[in-house]
Amino acid sequence: MNVPARGLRRRTPAVIACVLFGWTLATTVGADSLETIPLRYRTAEDLLPLLQPLLPPGAAVTGSGDVLLVRGDAGTIGQLREAVARLDRAPLQLLITVSQVTNVQGAGTTVRGSGTIGSGDVQVGVNRPPQGASGGQVVVRSGTRSDELGNVASVRALEGYETYVSLGQSRPFTSTSVTGGGFYPPVVTQSTEYRDVATGFYATPRVSGDLVTLQISSRQQRLGGDRGTQVNTAGITTMVSGRLGEWIELGGTTDTAAGATAGLVTWGTRTDSTQYVVRFKVDAIR
Repeated sequence: MNVPARGLRRRTPAVIACVLFGWTLATTVGADSLETIPLRYRTAEDLLPLLQPLLPPGAAVTGSGDVLLVRGDAGTIGQLREAVARLDRAPLQLLITVSQVTNVQGAGTTVRGSGTIGSGDVQVGVNRPPQGASGGQVVVRSGTRSDELGNVASVRALEGYETYVSLGQSRPFTSTSVTGGGFYPPVVTQSTEYRDVATGFYATPRVSGDLVTLQISSRQQRLGGDRGTQVNTAGITTMVSGRLGEWIELGGTTDTAAGATAGLVTWGTRTDSTQYVVRFKVDAIR
């Protein structure tokens, strides 16, 4: 499990001084004032998209690292200070739990007739070797199967920061190639490569009151095919909102396939369905 953290980006005093000098020149021709607002927990880059829609015409806000620069009248600056006081708080400790379930169901029916047809010394077998006497039989087979793969993973995260958790294994896959021929005997070459088969998710949570918005990308992999030589992958990338502490369904996919076979006194049908569903829950750690 790996939980990367993102540190605060701070700018040098020279950069802040240059910005302040340019804005000071602009304020000498108007009644607006220029003030700085220091930040404790959030960066200016995080807050600017949230503060800019609050500004009236003629006012402006910029900044870098842990300092905001505001130009406007006294009322505008006061409103921005109140907004910053609400937004510039310590990020919440959260527990993100993601459930991924893949359900595979299949059903099939086959009808196969066999027998011996003949007259005298001539005997012909249908779907079986000829027997000593004429006759036949019909065999009907029907069956179903159901496989379910479920994964539940949890990780602690800081509000507003991306986190990642994954669990899996590296499996060897061997391939064979044949080269040569003609005047020379063929050369058979085998090579083995390792492929990661993993299940996990990326997530970035943001909290407002008792509502959480989660930007998430989930993936579930499983081995399939003949002798487990195929890696089947399902995943979802989306952004959803819900209440803290409640399970929320992100969505899912359903893949259905059907087929039929027919031959001499033989008939069969088969259907396969694969369903992938993802749910998540975010809890605040007090």
